[in-house]
Amino acid sequence: MKEVANLDKLEAATDAFAGERLRWLIGKGDVLVQRGDLTTERLQELMEQTVREEIDRSHILRELRDGPATVSEIAKATKMEKDYILENLLALMKWNMVEIVGDENREYIYAKKEI
Repeated sequence: MKEVANLDKLEAATDAFAGERLRWLIGKGDVLVQRGDLTTERLQELMEQTVREEIDRSHILRELRDGPATVSEIAKATKMEKDYILENLLALMKWNMVEIVGDENREYIYAKKEI
């Protein structure tokens, strides 16, 4: 079971590095530093934060590939905090990747949107 969890994390990281958001930041980061819009330290902070968020969002999406789930179910499967999951689900909804498909026990049920 632990091997499956580690494989899921590795696949989530692979998905994150393939994502547009991180590639944009890497591609534009040096230009922003050279122009003085960002310090090297701030760019490093942004890159670390973006990597973390993208890996976690990919992990959440991987949980939803098996079917719709509540925040509690996703939290149990991913070992992430519920508030953090909700924050990321809202971002994924904004980007039209996740939708609410129902509710159960006073919790919304989220599903990966088919594109």
